[in-house]
Amino acid sequence: MLDIDKVIVLENNEKYLILDKAVQDDIEYYYIAKVNETETDIENNFKLVTVKEKKGNRVIEEIVGADKLKEILPLFVNQL
Repeated sequence: MLDIDKVIVLENNEKYLILDKAVQDDIEYYYIAKVNETETDIENNFKLVTVKEKKGNRVIEEIVGADKLKEILPLFVNQL
C-alpha cells in the first residue's frame, strides 16, 4: 500500500507525489503527479496508476486507454 503525500520513484527514475487514492472492486488506484527535481513543486504531468504484486515485487502500472480512464477517473472526482 502507498501513502498519500509520499513521493515514489518509478523505474525510469521519475519522481511522483501521490495525491489521492480510490478503491474499486478491491483494486487500489492512485492519482499521482510528477514532481520537479528539487521536489518542491509538481509539474503538469499526472497519471492514474495501480500497484500489483508480480513475482514478490510491487509493480506500479499506469492506467491507459480512454475507456479505462473514463471508468476510473470519476472515483477520484466523487471523493471531493
